[in-house]
Amino acid sequence: MIRTFVTVMLKEIVDNLRDRRTLLTVLVFGPLFGPVFYTAMMNTVINKRVADLDQPLQLPVAGTQFAPDLIHYLRAHNTVIQAAPPDPRDAVRTGRKNVVLVIGKRYADAVRAGKPAPVELVMDRSRDAAAKDVDRARDLLQEYSRAIANLRLLARGVDPRVVTPVVIEDADVSTPRSRAALILGMVPYFFLFAAILGAFYLAIDTTAGERERGSLEPLLGTAAPRAMLVAGKISAVAVFSVVSLALDVLAMYWCQGLIPAAKLNIAAGFTPWSSILSFLVMIPFCAFIAALLCVVASFTKSYKEAQTWLSFIMIVPLVPVLATVFNPTEPRLWMMLVPSLSQDLLITALIKGEALSGAFVSVSVLSTLAGGAILMWLAVRLYGREKILG
Repeated sequence: MIRTFVTVMLKEIVDNLRDRRTLLTVLVFGPLFGPVFYTAMMNTVINKRVADLDQPLQLPVAGTQFAPDLIHYLRAHNTVIQAAPPDPRDAVRTGRKNVVLVIGKRYADAVRAGKPAPVELVMDRSRDAAAKDVDRARDLLQEYSRAIANLRLLARGVDPRVVTPVVIEDADVSTPRSRAALILGMVPYFFLFAAILGAFYLAIDTTAGERERGSLEPLLGTAAPRAMLVAGKISAVAVFSVVSLALDVLAMYWCQGLIPAAKLNIAAGFTPWSSILSFLVMIPFCAFIAALLCVVASFTKSYKEAQTWLSFIMIVPLVPVLATVFNPTEPRLWMMLVPSLSQDLLITALIKGEALSGAFVSVSVLSTLAGGAILMWLAVRLYGREKILG
């Protein structure tokens, strides 16, 4: 029986090694697309963010003559004062300006009287591209307002600290290593994607592909036990999934060194040890997804139909992971019962440099393998039907 299992597995592996499309997906597109794309994106985002902090704020101001002290303060704080357009609201609405500061004639009188001096910050909240300039302008105005308020209190012999009954002091306990999850949070998603994509084409070929070629019926007509035939096919699919995953882990380890995390005071969180542990944590998921794709593919009658169904099914394991993106939460033991979600949480912990809980790892591995075993049993039952031959 073991010999039958090994023979079927090797047959499927060798057959698909001859398929250039499968090799391209398993060895190139699946493992390399995510790390390369993510590295390029993070380089662009981080470098732009750092450059934006260094660049002076370009701020159009109307009514500069009414607030010379404010204008001097803004210029002293990395702000370039520009002439305001004739119609500030229209300029912001049409996107020609990100933000415009309008100082009215009442400003000077209000300042002299010690009253709140009105200014208008014209903005468009629907434009994300303008948000950084709006925030910088607002922060500068608030800082200037606090400085003037303190001077007014001092002029009246009042300690400015009187109006600050509570002083909040930040005590950030995060480390450069733990902050790595801020830029490497998508790494588990790419590992899951590579594992799924690595199994995708072989799962189709071992069922719908063989049915269309007419090679499935002679194989099932042999005296070999159906359980060994199915186990061999699923194991071959799992091997391709593991290979794709391994290449993706290596690519991500190499690519994360190209992300300028140090500019944000973040240490590289994907060390050689965490890379190895991430790979080991993901192996049960490779077995699970191989069984899942083979079960679904066994229902299909043609190669194209299998592609359609599996293209949808391969998204399902990613749903729990995406749910945590929109609803972040601390890992719980019950979450380890959910394949893909448990792997995502464990790898995230490794990236942060946290020690893995033995209970969490055990539940994740056992539940994922149990799910794969149930799916394999279901596949054996499906392969025992006459309908499997179409």
